[in-house]
Amino acid sequence: MLQNHQHLELAACENMVDAVKLTANDLLRDGFGENPLFYCLIAEVHTHQKPTSKVTVGFAMYYFTYDPWIGRLLYLEDFYVIQAYRGLGIGAEMLKRLSQIAIRSQCSCMHFLVVIWNQASIDYYTRRGALDLSSEEGWHLFRFNRGELMDMAGEE
Repeated sequence: MLQNHQHLELAACENMVDAVKLTANDLLRDGFGENPLFYCLIAEVHTHQKPTSKVTVGFAMYYFTYDPWIGRLLYLEDFYVIQAYRGLGIGAEMLKRLSQIAIRSQCSCMHFLVVIWNQASIDYYTRRGALDLSSEEGWHLFRFNRGELMDMAGEE
């Protein structure tokens, strides 16, 4: 199971620790109930101290969505490998598994976001053939926060 500290480590990596509002219970409810809102791949390795024991070193959180122009797609919400385990092929293996899931699910593509200053991640994905839709197609990502949703819904 994804440890809460790893989710916080990802947020720290993206300089967004203050943006984390969810608890471990929220993640359990939303991802592991009868109708999960997301799915996860977990990367584990055996520990040196106890070879029968495993430690989580990375995760990929994804869900399926639909685009009226291209159809089904896999949306990769979060993708993270702990710094000490990078360069060992763990991320590449998770991307391979995600690609297999997308293909088996009849998805036309995989979408994801990368923070603008994270050049290492941008390079990692573009080396694998990812297109930067910000520059290729000129898209901007927008968000309505809960307050704006409440206002538009006419609820208090």
